[in-house]
Amino acid sequence: MAATVSITETQALTVVRSFILSVVDLDGDHVIRGLKNRVAMPSGDFIEITPILSDPLATTVQDYDRTAGTSLFERDTQFSVQIDCYGTAALDRATSLSILFRSDYACQSFSASGLDMQPLYAGEPRQMPFVTGESQYMERWAFDAVMQMNPVVSVPQDFAISLNVDLVNVDVNYPP
Repeated sequence: MAATVSITETQALTVVRSFILSVVDLDGDHVIRGLKNRVAMPSGDFIEITPILSDPLATTVQDYDRTAGTSLFERDTQFSVQIDCYGTAALDRATSLSILFRSDYACQSFSASGLDMQPLYAGEPRQMPFVTGESQYMERWAFDAVMQMNPVVSVPQDFAISLNVDLVNVDVNYPP
């Protein structure tokens, strides 16, 4: 049995994407994951989410689940993404998202996912010039969003069901 993790990168990005879709007026095809090769950019306005950091916030803690026969390792982790907003309403969307990312609205949205993950803070939108393949400038505003997630890695662990304890006279059985 291979190791399993309770929060995958795909799940974490899905939570961020769901939050974004609850705030902006774009359809799902226009909120995409960044750093994909050989994939054309969506036409018109869109938002791109790119993972940029997964940094430990604490030391790993080990626990055991005897029923499942696993050893559990949990490490509080800072998970950061860069959110790029493209198009005519790029600044408006980036501003709305960065403000709401720091609100209870975001906390409730993340809680609804059922994952052990919450927003911590977001940076301010900054303009990042972008030149398209047609050599045209496109509006692009970006900010960093930082979350805490607490993934648990499970690995198989053998446990003793019973132990037989006997007394052994060491001097008799193993003379000096």
